[in-house]
Amino acid sequence: MESNTTWNGLTAFVNMMAKQLISPGAARLTEKILGWNPEELVEILHELTFELNLSHISVVSFAANRSRDLVLLTSVTTYSKEWQTRYFAKKYGDIDPVLKAGRTAILPFDWADLKTDEADRQDFHSDAIRHGIGQRGLSIPVRSRKAMLSLVSFTSDMLPQDWARFKSSSMQYLQQLSALIDSAANIGSKQPKSDVQLSPREEQCLVWAGRGKTHQEIADILGIGSGSVKSHLDSSRHKLRCINVAHAVGVAVATGVIPSEALREST
Repeated sequence: MESNTTWNGLTAFVNMMAKQLISPGAARLTEKILGWNPEELVEILHELTFELNLSHISVVSFAANRSRDLVLLTSVTTYSKEWQTRYFAKKYGDIDPVLKAGRTAILPFDWADLKTDEADRQDFHSDAIRHGIGQRGLSIPVRSRKAMLSLVSFTSDMLPQDWARFKSSSMQYLQQLSALIDSAANIGSKQPKSDVQLSPREEQCLVWAGRGKTHQEIADILGIGSGSVKSHLDSSRHKLRCINVAHAVGVAVATGVIPSEALREST
């Protein structure tokens, strides 16, 4: 009964949004949510950037029980693979003002209004622009009925006056579109089937191991020693009662301890 009620509510919500958002991209999002479109969400986001004359669209879902790395690895974005790899290598998640503001934001915010006077944030901003992220950005927080928080961001290289007009004329549409994007990104998400709780470091190490990284590569990514990586992997393996790391990754994904999306290759 509960699942039928949830499905009926979702269908009603999607149908309501679809009536207001008449565009090919919004239609494909709707079909994705209802299970009628097997397309990857990132491909739909690429179409939406073309429709809206934007540079990029991304969605990241925050969770109190997930490490920052896992939050980022399960995000969906049209950013280049080169930038996503560089973002991790440079540990930009530690200083990204958009992520910091997004965790507590209630209202949409323009990236130009964020505090970026520190030298490291200025360097980050310049590096992002060099990698084609876009001169301007707008982020819209989305809070679901499950009390989850997602942040949908839109970037552009429009001139300042054009960007201001775009925001003014499109804000309501973008907020509605963000709700659809969030629903599509989180459709089918389930609560973990296991009671096992990994520490943030155990989780990070296991995810990177699942993505094919060696102990030393994981150590370099996380800024810790390779011995610590081995210790965290051993600990996670024991918690999951597995015989080796590959087994632990498989069990973690199968039981919901780690979402499978965290192991996918960036596109």
